[in-house]
Amino acid sequence: MLKIMKISNMDSFMEKVRACQGEVNLHLPDGSVCDLKRDHTAAQILTMLHSVDQELEISLTDPRDCVPIMRYMMSAAA
Repeated sequence: MLKIMKISNMDSFMEKVRACQGEVNLHLPDGSVCDLKRDHTAAQILTMLHSVDQELEISLTDPRDCVPIMRYMMSAAA
């Protein structure tokens, strides 16, 4: 599970999400999970939670997606 504090460019982040091989799941505060790739509402929830500076948790189902997502997060933080 990855914890995300800030996403500097939501459109760019969502491009990376759509390029992932497996599912990219957003873990909501109530314990439920939404697939960011397939659920349009989940992307809207992500934007809403991010706008109130809530720490976000995502998980990836395919290990091949870890490196591209981590690279994106590191380059966005720089």
